[in-house]
Amino acid sequence: MSPNEDSPKDRRNDAIAGAAILAIAIVFGTAALREPPAHYDPLGPGTVPLAVSIVLGIFGAILLIRTLLGLKVGQSAQSVIAGLSLDDPEVDYKLRPGLAVFTYAATAAYVGAIALGIPFVWSTFAFLAIVGSAMARFRRPLMWWVLGSTAAGTYVIHLLFVKILMVSLP
Repeated sequence: MSPNEDSPKDRRNDAIAGAAILAIAIVFGTAALREPPAHYDPLGPGTVPLAVSIVLGIFGAILLIRTLLGLKVGQSAQSVIAGLSLDDPEVDYKLRPGLAVFTYAATAAYVGAIALGIPFVWSTFAFLAIVGSAMARFRRPLMWWVLGSTAAGTYVIHLLFVKILMVSLP
């Protein structure tokens, strides 16, 4: 088997992941459809969860179908984001599973901070600054960019929720 081929174990894992994602989408979509209609909102409270579950279901189905057809999923030879060849020794693109775990933990802490009543602006700024700094590998030249974009992003998110969507934030 060449290094560009998926092993049967990889294909099985991809099929399981696709089926699980599809099942989760179906469960959440069903729950969203069971939400009672709102008297004040023409779309209702289940609209966004339903839309997210539809998109999630489409991606789960694509993953499952591609796997069952024997097509490759993942491990591309080129980065989608930058269009860089991963075989090029000049490319500084490495998988960072620790960053994924850290981002997941930071997201859980962010949700916990909001639940504890820490103001939205401060908890969002802290979350974006910490995760952005970790993504930038805490390199000093990038920190000003991270903090500046974090401040701007937090402000824009706050304005979007408060002024446009008229959502009262903690």
